[in-house]
Amino acid sequence: MKTVLITGASRGLGLEFTKQYLEGGNIVFASCRNPEKATFLLDEKERHEDILHIIKLDVTNEEGRNQAFKEISKKTDKLDILINNAGIISGNEQESSALGEIYKEDFSKVFLVNSIAPLLVTEKFLPLLEKGSNSKVVNISSQNGSIALRNVGGKYSYASSKAALNMITKILSYDLFDKGIVVIAIHPGWIKTDMGGEEAPLEKEESVSQIINVIETTNIIKTGKFLDREGKHLPW
Repeated sequence: MKTVLITGASRGLGLEFTKQYLEGGNIVFASCRNPEKATFLLDEKERHEDILHIIKLDVTNEEGRNQAFKEISKKTDKLDILINNAGIISGNEQESSALGEIYKEDFSKVFLVNSIAPLLVTEKFLPLLEKGSNSKVVNISSQNGSIALRNVGGKYSYASSKAALNMITKILSYDLFDKGIVVIAIHPGWIKTDMGGEEAPLEKEESVSQIINVIETTNIIKTGKFLDREGKHLPW
């Protein structure tokens, strides 16, 4: 049995991670900005009352991170897995801004959510990760963040924020190596979610199942890597 913290768990990949870890009998702390509106999470709570804890957490808010840490620390003294899943595609959270329509406030918001917040969440929950068993930090990145693979225009804020997240993953892997904590970035694929859209070819159930397998089979040797959902290395 693992103890898992998932950010952005009210929908999409985060919700699917929650479901699959619960089905495996794990203790899950599913966090989101508005738990009272997280209908699907509340449904899961009815089915898994003893092992699912729904936590209010806006990853960009310092007081929110502090309060979430206090609440989770009352229920567990360790975390085995942290999945930094919360993310947005743009400042308005609906569509990317085209060249000529880019505003620094929107750009900054994307970086705060997608790049800075995962680092701050990891930092806040490090005391619990240090007490976990073969602890792992999993940053949900994107192939859009690969500079080597970039061959189209657009998605300035989203792509660059994921490239920044990849660098943060790499640096964290060195800082946490002596603690035995694995840090990896994973590209989940193009998935049918609110962010991915209905035209996406991949179902979230398949992607999450594969990612969980990668998480389970990854050890300290692979720390600091950028992987796809099958565990294959992606270029930075």
